[in-house]
Amino acid sequence: MAGTRLKQPLLSSPIDREQFRNLFPNSTIAAANTTTSVHPASTTAGTTDANSPSSTSATLASKTPLSSSNKRVPGAAVVGVAFACLIIGAAIAVAMLFFLSTRRKRRQADSYKRHIPSSEKGALLPQPVEDDAIKKVLSRVRDNIKNHARSYYHLEMVPVTELDESQLSGLAAAVGINASTLTGIFLNPSTREEAIRLFIAWIAISRCSDERHPTFLPDELSSLAIAMPGKDGTNSNQAALFSEWKTITGALLQQRYGKQSEEAAATARSVAEAIEELNSVLAPFVVSKVNRDRRQKNLEMIMQRSAKLAFLLFSQPGTFRFDFTGQNGVMTIFPALFQVIGDQAQTLSPPRPLWEKEIAVEGQV
Repeated sequence: MAGTRLKQPLLSSPIDREQFRNLFPNSTIAAANTTTSVHPASTTAGTTDANSPSSTSATLASKTPLSSSNKRVPGAAVVGVAFACLIIGAAIAVAMLFFLSTRRKRRQADSYKRHIPSSEKGALLPQPVEDDAIKKVLSRVRDNIKNHARSYYHLEMVPVTELDESQLSGLAAAVGINASTLTGIFLNPSTREEAIRLFIAWIAISRCSDERHPTFLPDELSSLAIAMPGKDGTNSNQAALFSEWKTITGALLQQRYGKQSEEAAATARSVAEAIEELNSVLAPFVVSKVNRDRRQKNLEMIMQRSAKLAFLLFSQPGTFRFDFTGQNGVMTIFPALFQVIGDQAQTLSPPRPLWEKEIAVEGQV
């Protein structure tokens, strides 16, 4: 038996079969395009044909479209993911810009606070007052004291035991006269009025500077003004800082203390203390029939005006000193006023006079 020959294939060549499979992928002709015989050779040939490149290509061609279709991501999902990433990135960028901008502005603000230009500081602060403004307030205080001494005290003899010499020790040191001599001036009717004027002026005016404690400055400033370094001008840096501190503090407190009524310029406590010190010496010389309430109110007015002068001098960049010392052995009635530190915190040598002292008539004292 010579074996059965292979039937003629339905498609004459592998190329024809490949084209047919591409056109008809579901056709069964591709799988049955050959018939095998029972002859071993036919079996071998069939096996070889099944494993041929054409057979493999047909199998891959039928499987590839299904595999690609299952793994592909829908286009709408891709667009959504991309848009979400864009939004998140933009939000992060905006947040970073906002953070950096806020931080930069904060640093600039802090730097500006630490380094305010001197020109801008000067624009915020008031200029030093004219000398006439200080003289006007000082003149009113002097005239009030003079009228008070003439209105409420007598010139009669008073026993020496009525006057406590120890109460005059502070004034004696200020004017450069020993306490016993000063006591004699008070007891002498011909010099008593000048002595009373001097004593009232010393009680009121000496509280207008930081040379004596307590002062007529507000309680918030009194202790600081005395303890603060730089007021003597020996250290130029401290003097400059002290000058600027006074000017700034005065400007900030101007509405509270500088422009208010005279009745509220000083605390009731400081005024009461000043009047009590006055009465400890002047009580024996008060006219017996005088209206004591009126005298009390007149003294309060003098002290309040002196307190206004105290704040006016404090708020200036310069520093001022009163001079009560006598002149050529003659007692002072009202002190002189000098500026010892200039408006630029420089020491003035000699000091600049603003107000001349008033002295008693030579030969009377």
